[in-house]
Amino acid sequence: MYPFASLPENLIAFCAVLGRDHGFRIGAGEVHDAARALEVVDLPDEHAVRHALRPILSGTLHDVTVFDQAFTDFFFPGPAGVRQDQMPSARGEPGPGEDGRDGRVDQERLPTPSRADADEGDARPDVRDGPIAPLETADGDLEEALLARSSYSPLEARGADAPALTGAGSAWRDAARSLVRRLHVRLSRRWRPARNGTRFDLRRTLRVSLQTGGEALAPRWLRRPRRTPRFVLLIDGSRSMSAHARDALRVAVALASVTGPIEVFTFSTALQRVTGDVRGAAAGELRHLESDQGAWGGGTRIGECLREFLRTFGERLLGRDTVVIIASDGLDVGEPDTLRGAMRELHRRSAGIVWLNPLLETPEYEPTARGMSAARPYVTTFASVTDEASFARLSRVVRVRV
Repeated sequence: MYPFASLPENLIAFCAVLGRDHGFRIGAGEVHDAARALEVVDLPDEHAVRHALRPILSGTLHDVTVFDQAFTDFFFPGPAGVRQDQMPSARGEPGPGEDGRDGRVDQERLPTPSRADADEGDARPDVRDGPIAPLETADGDLEEALLARSSYSPLEARGADAPALTGAGSAWRDAARSLVRRLHVRLSRRWRPARNGTRFDLRRTLRVSLQTGGEALAPRWLRRPRRTPRFVLLIDGSRSMSAHARDALRVAVALASVTGPIEVFTFSTALQRVTGDVRGAAAGELRHLESDQGAWGGGTRIGECLREFLRTFGERLLGRDTVVIIASDGLDVGEPDTLRGAMRELHRRSAGIVWLNPLLETPEYEPTARGMSAARPYVTTFASVTDEASFARLSRVVRVRV
């Protein structure tokens, strides 16, 4: 049987077991996101619950590998084929003892609580006052309880630390220059003077012919230069990306060091613009990203965050010369249709979408997660950047629409 009677209590106990026995870094934000995910999944479906909790509570590849066994050990501790209602209770509920007597504790032998103990017990917080509420709570109360957040929690602060931003090394900057040169995606509308152009410049030819007595001995030419691309980086800062998001931020700092038109955002369950911090780091300053729980260190709602970007910044930042770079592992707890619609619009309104997935470095990895499967058809380049060499390799494999 479950250790507790209600789902919220079991969820809190399961998170405590993951942190104590397996070293998971779980704070109040992750518990809140997990409770939200359980609102939208089919609770009788064990696989749906597993797939919803895994990307939220797992922060590293090691966490992902041990999560399933920990889930089974906690929720299904008995032998296979034995129903849970036929197993002994984990809460010490009354049952027959080995001597045939009733296993209930003799109340006469229990010490009588003092008045101070009683007052202390009355002051203990109820589970209904925490970040998640029992299932029997009314819908309105449940919504209010789920939105309630503690003003301070050491676990939440520990799990939501955003990394510091430092300048990019020379190898990173060289790779960024190669990428910028490779992604001159579109010809300018204006014709510019050029040594070897495609259009004859009659006016400049006649003007220079005055130096040779009117003889057109030095023809002049025009051409349309290629426009420098605008980069928009959307970096997944969820817990499952905690070991890889720093590489994506290095890419952003390196690009900001060699090109002007760039915008950078981080997201987890909400979107946050960090362009100013990235530009400061590119200029040699030490910057610290704000530890916004919605944009760093929580769960992952890629589709909703992309939709928020389109609604707030799409009109100003997107265009046929914009290259969108998304750094994410694709583990999403949101609706696949939301992500699919956002990716379709991004693909339509940009020169191309480069998706950097660090899990591609994992042997035998296949992009079969729901979020990655929904986004993959609209990705023009699917790659991974984990160091300077892989960043330099990206400039050779990247593809955009001209």
